[in-house]
Amino acid sequence: MVTQKTKIDKVREKFNDLKIDAILITHPPNIRYLTGFSGSSAICVITKNDAFFLTDFRYKEQAKYQVKHFKKFIASGKTLLDLIQEKRILSKIRRVGFEADHISFSLVLELKNRFKDIKFIPTENFIEEIAAIKTEDEIENIKRAIKISEKVFYEILNIIKPGISEVDIASEITFLHRKFGAEKDAFDIIVASGWRSALPHGVATSKKIKKGELVLIDFGCVYNGYHSDITRTISIGKASPKMRKIYQIVLDAQTKAIENARSGLKASELDFIARNHIKQNGYGRFFGHSLGHGLGTEIHSFPRISPRSNYILQNGNVITIEPGIYIPNFGGVRIEDDVLINSNAEILTSLPRNLIEL
Repeated sequence: MVTQKTKIDKVREKFNDLKIDAILITHPPNIRYLTGFSGSSAICVITKNDAFFLTDFRYKEQAKYQVKHFKKFIASGKTLLDLIQEKRILSKIRRVGFEADHISFSLVLELKNRFKDIKFIPTENFIEEIAAIKTEDEIENIKRAIKISEKVFYEILNIIKPGISEVDIASEITFLHRKFGAEKDAFDIIVASGWRSALPHGVATSKKIKKGELVLIDFGCVYNGYHSDITRTISIGKASPKMRKIYQIVLDAQTKAIENARSGLKASELDFIARNHIKQNGYGRFFGHSLGHGLGTEIHSFPRISPRSNYILQNGNVITIEPGIYIPNFGGVRIEDDVLINSNAEILTSLPRNLIEL
């Protein structure tokens, strides 16, 4: 079992390469990954010899049972940076890394102003690279989130019919996620019908679903801090020949990608496999987003599965594979599944991938 202590050790292993003495963690999903803390206000500082966790009085009791292997300090009537100064957490430290993608410019300036003898070094994907390789416990949490979302999907198939609005479907998904044990939705639920299904991120509106339309549903939930992310496109009534053709191209592109996904493959090469199939079938210009992304304590986490990604897939990565075709004024199709990378790909989602006609 990988503990919080093991994760701290993995953080320290990166210090020499970056020539730093400590790392300042401010991004809440990364703090949750390292500590298990699910509150909204905290800072972690990991040095070569110590690990510090700082939060405010609201989370004093919560930190007691969630956070282990860190020295805990609670701010009352002062800021977390005040507390870092007061407890001399950065004394004798000369080079501190910070999460450049997740920290405001004003906070960097304040750090430099408060700690004039310290050089602050921007880092990129520092925690994300560690978290990209999932432990058995993390995979189990993702699987639990997936199972909840899949149970929800089967329930909502019973209510989807002409006349129901997109937002009614999305609201039911949110309700059922919580009912079946999720912390919350993983993101704003996407329900896009008819011409709106050509909007890759068409968040649900009051538009009512009509017979003969495609309905794209992108949904997921959070369980114990970990996310699921699934997309299915269904037809209301019998699908037209054009709808069937587009759906089959997307399904074949996804199948090819899943069959080829494995450790040692560059993420851009995996993207190319699906993208090239769609292009060869004449719809390349209608697939404009990345093939997928990592999944973990964030819905879009490292690595990105895109044409520009140099990341080499590794055992333990959990990624989405979600090709799509989006034709303006007609509609769109996306099929998305969550996949565990090893010597091959294990599909963690189990919903049917064939076209469902209601």
